[in-house]
Amino acid sequence: MTAFILDSTGKPYPPTAQHAIREAKTVSKNLISTVRDNKQFFIFDYSSKGSMAKIGKRDGVAKMLGINLTGFAAWFVWKQYYLSTLPVLEKRIRVGLDWFVDLFFTRDITKL
Repeated sequence: MTAFILDSTGKPYPPTAQHAIREAKTVSKNLISTVRDNKQFFIFDYSSKGSMAKIGKRDGVAKMLGINLTGFAAWFVWKQYYLSTLPVLEKRIRVGLDWFVDLFFTRDITKL
């Protein structure tokens, strides 16, 4: 199930994680307001910061803040963004080190 929220032009926001995460904050405030019978509702307004995709082992594409990136640079930015979204510093370090080691060594199939 996805939220169906209209933007300022009357079109629905795309059903992506980027929008859903931000919509959730507004939806939760509106639910709390409804439960408390405040009748004060918050309007969701969000403009996309861009989009990124990992393509292949060390390639990617990204469009962020009007800048287009491709190849290794886009892949690297995607990895850094992903690391920044991990909630615990220990997990960020573990995942970052795993990715760093993966740059120099092939996958160990005995761990599969």
